[in-house]
Amino acid sequence: MNKGKPAGRRRRAVWRGLFLLAAAWLAAGCAGGQADDPAAHGAGKLGVVTSFYPLYDFASKIGGKHAEVVNLVPAGVDSHDWSPRLQDMRRIAEADLFLYLGAGYEGWVDDFLGALEPGNGPAAVEASRGADLIRLSGNGTPLAAGGEHSRGHGPDAEHDADHGGETGYAGHEDGHAQEHGHDHGHRHGHSSLVTDPHVWLSPKQALVLADNIRRAFVEADPGHREDYERNHAELAGRLLELDARARQVAERAARKTFIVSHASFGYLARDYGLTQIAVMGLAPDAEPTAGWLREVREEAERLGIRYLLTEELVSPKVAQVLAESLGIGTLVLNPLEGLTEEQLAAGEDYFSVMERNLTTLAVALE
Repeated sequence: MNKGKPAGRRRRAVWRGLFLLAAAWLAAGCAGGQADDPAAHGAGKLGVVTSFYPLYDFASKIGGKHAEVVNLVPAGVDSHDWSPRLQDMRRIAEADLFLYLGAGYEGWVDDFLGALEPGNGPAAVEASRGADLIRLSGNGTPLAAGGEHSRGHGPDAEHDADHGGETGYAGHEDGHAQEHGHDHGHRHGHSSLVTDPHVWLSPKQALVLADNIRRAFVEADPGHREDYERNHAELAGRLLELDARARQVAERAARKTFIVSHASFGYLARDYGLTQIAVMGLAPDAEPTAGWLREVREEAERLGIRYLLTEELVSPKVAQVLAESLGIGTLVLNPLEGLTEEQLAAGEDYFSVMERNLTTLAVALE
């Protein structure tokens, strides 16, 4: 048994040391000029670095011809598994704007920004600020008002069955939530989350992200305000169309519950009156208990649910094994944490993927 520091503390210590080293390296002028850096922005353009794909897509659309936008996470890489390297820190430090999600999604951001000297580095913008976040209890269970929308798994699934068979939470008459199960949380970096970060998967919350990005561009480059405002209005209009489509899917659904491999779609469920049952909770690499799999299968049979909604970046073999254990088929629902090189080459973006997600969800809810 390792009796040293817990894994999270060890990882955080490594990050802090790396960030301090990078900050000293940059301050000493060892990073070199920007001419040979892929994040270097052209003359007169705003240099923007984003922490993952949805922010990159929104920033590119809002910034238009006035911004040079670089995404940190490479195409085809699951952002859960990604952590910054020295060259990524250099890109951020040399940018005008750094857009990150917040809500605990990027576990390394606070240490990195804290390592920079005051007054140096980019304007850092937390894109999720002001979003209606789903708070989690100490064990990762959603704490929210307004009825049931998400169920997770945990080591105490059998214990949860003694409390009416519910896991996750269910709404009370007073509109508040009652905790039942244990969804062991979603770890990005070194710490357990206190909020579910997947806000971009609800068009309602994505509107908040887009508006925060708009504000950041206008503040950083007021000379091109009209263009940023116009680009944002077009983006917001498309998000409102997605919002209307999501409401239509939910209203026409024969059933209101869907089963997912990874609990990414809590906001989509909550904002449109649906219920998500997650086989593996918020952490995509978590392992469900046998008791919880049994409960999910029973629920699928009771409700007539025919599909497990899996992710594109998760092994199809794993998804198939899970589906077989539940006695149902599979469909793909993309959590949009990153696109593949093939998808980018084909011109896919946030909107094309979300439209396909809603079409898939409509089939799953038939």
